[in-house]
Amino acid sequence: MSVDPVASLIRGIRRCGKVHGELCARGVCTATLEDLQVRVEELRLQAEATGGALSFALRHLERGDRLDIGADEPFVAASTIKVPILVALYAAVAAGDVRLGTEVRLQQEDQVGGAGVLHLLAPGALLAVRDLATLMIAVSDNSATNILIDLLGIDRINAIMDSVGMGKSHLWGKLMIVPAQRRSSNTVTAGELADLLARIARGQVVSEDACRRMVATLKRQQINTSLPALLPTPLPAGAPLGAPPRWELAHKTGSIHFHEHDCGLLYLDGQTISLAVLTRGLPNEQGRSLIARAGRAVWDAYAPP
Repeated sequence: MSVDPVASLIRGIRRCGKVHGELCARGVCTATLEDLQVRVEELRLQAEATGGALSFALRHLERGDRLDIGADEPFVAASTIKVPILVALYAAVAAGDVRLGTEVRLQQEDQVGGAGVLHLLAPGALLAVRDLATLMIAVSDNSATNILIDLLGIDRINAIMDSVGMGKSHLWGKLMIVPAQRRSSNTVTAGELADLLARIARGQVVSEDACRRMVATLKRQQINTSLPALLPTPLPAGAPLGAPPRWELAHKTGSIHFHEHDCGLLYLDGQTISLAVLTRGLPNEQGRSLIARAGRAVWDAYAPP
């Protein structure tokens, strides 16, 4: 049976929204990924021009697209280390060693500065493990994170990180505490974060139920000044009540002096895109701006017209 080339091209245009010739017509649109790479490379060069660095990793679960720009280079993790800690928590729950409903009493020595709210509370409050996990992700609470690190153990967390393919990333110690004997800062790579998030989206870490819970927790993120900052509103003005959002982002930020990061799962019009953007050596506002522009570049590449 003969193939109508015009009809084939039209079908390809409907799939990706752009005219890119034969590959587009076959549903294998390389131009989208090439355009995205050019834009992200421009952001990387801008970071380097002012003495900084930018690392980027993307995994498109449905199309199979993969883009790595400096993605194997270790960066100081900041609060992105909390994603593998969340995974380690659910692994401990699956093993029967930890219960999400177990209550932990907040001690004064648990309270550290930086992000979060627990350092503002009076010691003695009882907190369920599941609520500590939510605080660790949604408001990046460092005190909640350190309680979970004590509960799970650094060695166990690193073993879980190794088991899920994060061999270049490492947890050296608790947050906002720098003992003299610490060998290094906590580290991650953009590629390993993007790969981990992709595995979570596929239900391939711990269990499908654990992955659903982790995604739900990541969707509760309250710090939205980086990856989603330049995206259109999820619901346009005048959308009917109860209408589903056009996009959702399940993500985790990281921020310390001269380091800004964001990594997450972008759910966009039936697509699932895992991405991580890490920056260092830049004023924090500039780092957030570059990450936001990277998020917008991903949107422009994959959002249907």
